[in-house]
Amino acid sequence: MKKFERYWLNQSKILKWHIKPKKIFRKKENNKSEWFTDGKLNLYENCIERHLSYKTRFKTAIILIDENKNIKKYSYIEIHRMVNKFCEYLISNNIKVSSAIIHSSASLVSAISMLALSKLAIHFSVIFEDLQIEAINSRIKILKPNLVITRGDLSCVKGIQTSLKNNKIKNFLIISSRRNLFNQRNKNCSFYNFQKNTNLKYIKSKIISAPTPLFTLFTSGSTGEPKGITHSTGGYLLYSIYTSKKQFGMNKKSVVLTASDAGWINGHTYSFFSPLALGATTILLEKPTIIIDYKFLKKIINKFSISILYLPVTLIRILKSIIPERERFKKSKLISIGSMGEPLASSVAKWYSNYFFNKDKPIVNTYFQTETGGIICSPKYSSKETLYGTVGKPLNKFIKINIPKNKKKFLLEISSKWPGCMINVANGKKFWDKYWVNKKFQLFDIASLDKKKNIIINGRSDDVINIRGHRIGSEEIESILLKANEVVEAAAISIMDELEGSRLIYFIKSKNSADKTKIIKIINKCILKYFGSYALPKNIIFVSDLPKTKSGKILRRILRLIYENPNIKNINYVSTINKRETIENLKLEILNQLRN
Repeated sequence: MKKFERYWLNQSKILKWHIKPKKIFRKKENNKSEWFTDGKLNLYENCIERHLSYKTRFKTAIILIDENKNIKKYSYIEIHRMVNKFCEYLISNNIKVSSAIIHSSASLVSAISMLALSKLAIHFSVIFEDLQIEAINSRIKILKPNLVITRGDLSCVKGIQTSLKNNKIKNFLIISSRRNLFNQRNKNCSFYNFQKNTNLKYIKSKIISAPTPLFTLFTSGSTGEPKGITHSTGGYLLYSIYTSKKQFGMNKKSVVLTASDAGWINGHTYSFFSPLALGATTILLEKPTIIIDYKFLKKIINKFSISILYLPVTLIRILKSIIPERERFKKSKLISIGSMGEPLASSVAKWYSNYFFNKDKPIVNTYFQTETGGIICSPKYSSKETLYGTVGKPLNKFIKINIPKNKKKFLLEISSKWPGCMINVANGKKFWDKYWVNKKFQLFDIASLDKKKNIIINGRSDDVINIRGHRIGSEEIESILLKANEVVEAAAISIMDELEGSRLIYFIKSKNSADKTKIIKIINKCILKYFGSYALPKNIIFVSDLPKTKSGKILRRILRLIYENPNIKNINYVSTINKRETIENLKLEILNQLRN
């Protein structure tokens, strides 16, 4: 057995196995692989049933805080009963499911549904509640689910009904206690109430092999083909627990608040599966933005003795802007605090630490993606160095990030295999192949190193824009902007924003006779329809021409440079530009519109 196999075999002892694995790693064709090939287990047993002894069954598993700040607690035994009832309902009503979509936020609906489907070994996918019709359609077409579950909120049901009519969904399940609110004529539609008292027949968990697909989580896609990232059961769960313990110090005594929606990988890995698998208490926020009310955040941190706080960078920036400068948090039982979604600036990291700890302590500034399943790099909560502005070093020597010599900046890629890595892309082979170059896994980010060889993330290599935790390609946005008939050409860039981290700027070349006010309204309507409010621009700049290469590629770098400094004199590397006069025209157009 090789060293890396022996290492991960040793780590796998944290899982409850029905059959312990002997074959740790197996290579497959086309850079695919299997972890713990002959091992058998069930995720639900690992997350809930293993904690049902008399000593721990009444321990709080989930604290749910809704958008109105109402708080409800659920013990491990209560969660178990609700999951079991739901499984019994599916089986007794002959709802045969091979894959399911859960259309819900970080709610009781998403929690019970994810656990129940895991118990029955049914592949699932959680999608955002605020997705537009086109986005929902694209995900349904890729996954082809035969069950769609939605929360019994009127806006949720209305938001997904049109998509269901356009797709052949055999079962549409509304989880609600308010059936009279809905006028459902669809014969495939049914209602279920988690709180309803029914006779409880124990449903046995289905034992499966560790490589069995667990869930598919879609990346931000808007042009019809979002990437559906599929993870295995055993390898993913192990990596979730491993990184939670190692980087955050998570254990059975932890009380965890991860401000993430269920539709994010953070919401799967660090706010749900790993805390429950470790027997901890996790706090789910239906609307993570409610903790912008920092007095409420302080209240719940103290009320529930939260020990791990893990927030999106955008939220941290907003908190920094509204909390009085000299105010400090007191009486905290916090052990570790982390950041997610995008790079955390040194100044913000320093404030974050000093506000909650009253001194400089490490921030678990996490670097990972939906594709990696869990953290690849981050400072450890117990580190003696603060490492502000960096994501630290790889977690261990078996996660090998290629760092070329004599290069200030380099493309991030991983040359080793690890248990949390995605096992498939639901869209097909051509999407899978983009991740692998010369048998190295591409992270599509550009990085550099500090003096101590810690990794600094400099940005995306493929023009992907990160807005409020959503990652969108420039060309995806531009294709939507061009849906407006009055728009001839379009370009999208992001700029730094003190509060939100980054904001979008759109450059529009329109028809000469077009009404600009009308175009702005059309553009905003298109953005809301295909993306959501997070992609609305800070500014729309009308230009006579866009800087392009001789082959027709838009030079977004030049757009960003001129927008941030319209008086800039020297711009490097413009030898490939098609029309040099475009630069001077841009300076005048941007300057005039920013003044107005």
